[in-house]
This record gives sequence, C-alpha cells and structure tokens, in this order.
Amino acid sequence: MEIKAKAEIIWQYDDEKTAEAIARAVDVDNLNLPKNLKVKTYWEDCKVITKVKYSGEIESLIVALDDLVFSIKIAEDSLKL
Repeated sequence: MEIKAKAEIIWQYDDEKTAEAIARAVDVDNLNLPKNLKVKTYWEDCKVITKVKYSGEIESLIVALDDLVFSIKIAEDSLKL
C-alpha cells in the first residue's frame, strides 16, 4: 500500500555543540535520496531536528527511519555520549 507521510523527530542534548556535531554528521546521509523521500536534519539550540516527507511503501519509510535512528546512535557513540 502506498502512503504519504510527514514526520518530525527531535533529539535533545546538553549543549549546542553536541547538537551541531550530530546534525552535521547525520545530514550527510540525506544526500542522493530517492525523489519520493525528502529528509532535512539541522540543529537548533540544543536540539537535533529531522523533518521527513515521504510517499511510497510504508516498509521503505520504516527502513529509512530506522537508518536515521542508527545514524544518530553512531554519531552519539563517536562523541562518547
């Protein structure tokens, strides 16, 4: 079944430098995405914000969101959070 979805995911950190480092690391993954998937990650104060727009099969959206969460985890681990 094809769906249309929008999502906003917000991660809160203790300081803006950490949020900036994580957002910059993760936003690189947002390049060269399929036309039906738009992802924008940025930081604002101490938050990392990711906005997603998608149309297609729900399974593909779930995989994309799972990849995003995994990328955030890797970025956090590299900063030893």
